[in-house]
Amino acid sequence: MPINYERAAKLYPSQKAALTRAVKSGDETKIKAAVTKAVREWNECGAWPDAWHRWQIALNDTTLGRFQSLEDL
Repeated sequence: MPINYERAAKLYPSQKAALTRAVKSGDETKIKAAVTKAVREWNECGAWPDAWHRWQIALNDTTLGRFQSLEDL
């Protein structure tokens, strides 16, 4: 599957904003949902952003995702 760089570049700002909103809400369910959606979209594009670790850190900071790898979502 070829990497869709154009789609990945278009999605990243909205994914980052969604993660920020979820983290600021403090709702662990919203955080996990934002992370899961972003990972699904990255896999569809065929590329993960260089800053993928932001989503991993947000997931690790929840009790719902502690010790869970993004690759497992």
